[in-house]
Amino acid sequence: MNTPRTRRCGGLMTALFLALSAPVAPAVLAAETASEAAGTAVPYSRAEALAVAERVAAHQLHMLAGDPAQYPFARDSWISTGWIQGVLFVGLSDLADRTQTPAYAQAIQARGVDNHWQLGARPYHADDHVIGQAYVWASAHGAGPEALAPMRAQFDQLLIDPPATDLAFPDATKPVKGPDCSQRWCWADALFMAPATWFALSKVTGEAKYADYAKKEFLATTDFLFDKDEHLYYRDSRFFERRGPNGEKVFWSRGNGWVLAGLARSIPLLPEGDPVRLRMETIFKQMSARLIQEQKTDGNWSPSLLADPATTRPESSGTAFFTYGLAWGIRQGLLDRQTYEPAVRKGWAALNRAVHPDGRIGYVQPVGDRPDNVSYFDTHFYGGGAFLMAAVAVADLDLSDGPDLTVPADLPRPQMVLNIRTDTRPLTYQLRDSYTVPAGHTIGDGAMAFEGLGWESELAGYRLYLDERMAIDLFGKKAPANVLQTVGIGGDTYHEMAPWGMDILKVGETVGIGGLGRLRNGKAVQLGASQIRVTLDNADPHEARATLRNDGLDGGRTNLLTELAIRGGSALTRVSAHAEKATSDPFLTGLIKPEGVEVIQGEADATGWAYVATWGKQSLAGDELGMVVYYRPDEVTGAPADDGHSLYVTFKDAAHMHYAFGYAWIQDQQGIKTVDEFKSWLWKRRLELVTQ
Repeated sequence: MNTPRTRRCGGLMTALFLALSAPVAPAVLAAETASEAAGTAVPYSRAEALAVAERVAAHQLHMLAGDPAQYPFARDSWISTGWIQGVLFVGLSDLADRTQTPAYAQAIQARGVDNHWQLGARPYHADDHVIGQAYVWASAHGAGPEALAPMRAQFDQLLIDPPATDLAFPDATKPVKGPDCSQRWCWADALFMAPATWFALSKVTGEAKYADYAKKEFLATTDFLFDKDEHLYYRDSRFFERRGPNGEKVFWSRGNGWVLAGLARSIPLLPEGDPVRLRMETIFKQMSARLIQEQKTDGNWSPSLLADPATTRPESSGTAFFTYGLAWGIRQGLLDRQTYEPAVRKGWAALNRAVHPDGRIGYVQPVGDRPDNVSYFDTHFYGGGAFLMAAVAVADLDLSDGPDLTVPADLPRPQMVLNIRTDTRPLTYQLRDSYTVPAGHTIGDGAMAFEGLGWESELAGYRLYLDERMAIDLFGKKAPANVLQTVGIGGDTYHEMAPWGMDILKVGETVGIGGLGRLRNGKAVQLGASQIRVTLDNADPHEARATLRNDGLDGGRTNLLTELAIRGGSALTRVSAHAEKATSDPFLTGLIKPEGVEVIQGEADATGWAYVATWGKQSLAGDELGMVVYYRPDEVTGAPADDGHSLYVTFKDAAHMHYAFGYAWIQDQQGIKTVDEFKSWLWKRRLELVTQ
């Protein structure tokens, strides 16, 4: 048995270097120029779709060539024969067939040579067969028969004594005696990983035995996991009886994505009229018809397909596999173009919103076996592979003619909100882009809705009191829609639970969460009286900003300029502040510290950010809330201090203050329910700060 390989040897590294140093293709430059001119236009044409694919591929190759310590991936992610990277190489093989960039083919060939054309370490396990699909491509593109020899030998050995275990997934509470079902294809993912490899090997060698085995196993898995009423696959037998929060069956998005994409890759490898091919085509059509019913208005599919779409996050790996499968099905004539093209367009638009400026593909649910939380900053190699498959399939359709379904009207985008009262009888308010707070403004006079500036993403909401407090409060959001433009107007008190959420933090005399304050007599105190002007910037669909000026602090001696920013897909607010003519009272930021909370601190790591956080029943809803301030240790005087009411850090230089803050509430969409989950969340959010 071969052993897992976790190092990347010279051949692959050379190919990656060539990929990363190659001149940018003209199509890429043209598409980027067109994108800049068109703003957020979706790259629907063939050239544009392939250009985006090349940008994503370049980032994937950067990750492969980089230091594993830079990425929050488990050790298994770096196994060069494993499924996590194997799926990327399947996507690269699709891209290599359609571009003039040689680096993708070079990387595939080099990976095979580096692996000695071996499959993964587990001879029966489907996940360790997927890399074989890239070997078949390499064999047909210069590597020759030797690229297939180790795989043939392994499969021949398996066929001597094929596994015959039960397909029921092992129960963790009941240890299995002898081989478990992982020796067969007893989980949905397996139908992408293995069948296409077996069918491809059968086709190129003319040996029917490989296809016969794959047909038998595919049919057994389908009979076991396919729900004939819902036309979807359970991930494995553990999910037969599981139900979601609204009583719905649990069908994992990526699990069904694996199947639909696996069908798209397997069907062409079987002869037309083959009974198993016909069965596959029927299932493909049934799944496709069901899936377009579950697509969200923003183009994504929910991590749990039948969950309430209004309360679920985007997820790009399942969305990419579905977009790939539907686009492929249209081109093959299996799906009606008029019916299914709108779903492809929406899915492709959603996937492009998940691509970061540097080519990183976000919203990729981490390695798992069920629906899970996901953020704009989550990425992985298999997500990149899925994106490349989708991009190539969309390019093959060439959608340059047709409706642009870029951004649905109900898709929330981050926003800054300032609602100013214009009349007292009747009480009316007007949204403003800039505002100078009148000198006569007093706390509670109703001049501004919810007493100041508000900002939100689909995950989190905040407000800053535009008065001498300058403290920051929290709006807990239970739904992704933007709401702050309506809060605090009319009969909305926002102190009681509403369908969207409520005010969840009592600030008192502290800076709240992430407010700027001063250190006086060993205590963190609020900023104090000043002349306040605020300017909003909501032009960027991905990020909202506000600039605040506090002139005349310290009796007229100090001026302060602060910029706040929040990105879509993030619960964090980033802050950059600069004080002029500061007096001897240092500036600080921090958190209110209610009684009984757990204090959590994180030392600086490779990201350069440290943090101080709290977790506990500190929400005004009486439930758990986690809050955090991230800071740069080189900008503060030392470790966080505790004055009994606040946890805070003091800045060394008032001219250079940079930090961030955020929260996770157990009723919001981030899904954090326990302190251990919050601690993991803290670490992931720190990674956000180095990618923004």
